[in-house]
Amino acid sequence: MVDIAARLQNPQTIFYWPYVVASFLIALIWLIFIGRKSLKQSFAYLFSAKIWLTSSTWIDLQYSAIYLLFVRSLIVAIEAAVFVRVMKVTLSLASKFIPESLWIQASSLTEGLIATIITMLAIDFSSYWVHRSMHLIPMLWRVHATHHSASHLTPLTTYRQHILEPMILNSCRAASSGMALGVFHSIFIDATPVITVYGMGAGFFAYMFTTNLHHCHIPVRYPALLRAILVSPHHHHIHHSSNPLHFDCNFGVVFSFWDRVFGTYRHEDIALGELKFGVVRSVAKIELKARGEAL
Repeated sequence: MVDIAARLQNPQTIFYWPYVVASFLIALIWLIFIGRKSLKQSFAYLFSAKIWLTSSTWIDLQYSAIYLLFVRSLIVAIEAAVFVRVMKVTLSLASKFIPESLWIQASSLTEGLIATIITMLAIDFSSYWVHRSMHLIPMLWRVHATHHSASHLTPLTTYRQHILEPMILNSCRAASSGMALGVFHSIFIDATPVITVYGMGAGFFAYMFTTNLHHCHIPVRYPALLRAILVSPHHHHIHHSSNPLHFDCNFGVVFSFWDRVFGTYRHEDIALGELKFGVVRSVAKIELKARGEAL
């Protein structure tokens, strides 16, 4: 039997306690200084029974337990297998088309930084398009709708997923990173690995560190400069909104600039508790789209 307590002490799971503590501290600070709440009001809202003791959160908890106990190991194995296979194939193909005249040697630090940035961009680019496809393709939406069925957002909502979703998403992420590193190591021949944090790539660490905050029920709004680079939690709240005006926007996972580049970025002020979540109307919209009708 898998020890779930041990999993929660693993930096490669989103519920690793420093990630959770950091997210709640950021949310608390935002409530006090931006939301203009007193410390007592902030704690009351952060730990509100109206959020944490709902049937939606109970369902989130069940999904999270199933994922951590039974699904995660399968996903990690699939992801590793896809990454290794795609990287080998890419290296083989690249060796046939990239001449020695294009080979580059650089310091380990420079090469590691470039490898890290390229991998982060490749993974997040594929994440954006897989996520967007899951909203626009009816068959994939029926898979992804499980995640959007939460009527309240909490960090537990991250793992409210149909089992096919992490298989599809993580396989695509692994393939994109394998291709990117395959091409990169065909040019930078020292094959310096990416920079790691807690034994994982820096890009994956950035995702693990921020995803709790994205699904926290506090719509933390980053400063404008940071929002230009990273997905702000309040942007992800807009993405989860059941308001038809908010459909098909803010698909970014870590970086927000993909939404800006591809015209799916939406920014607006939202108040605490203003948005409603769920899939009823978004299901209707996707079905109408499938029939070629307008909402």
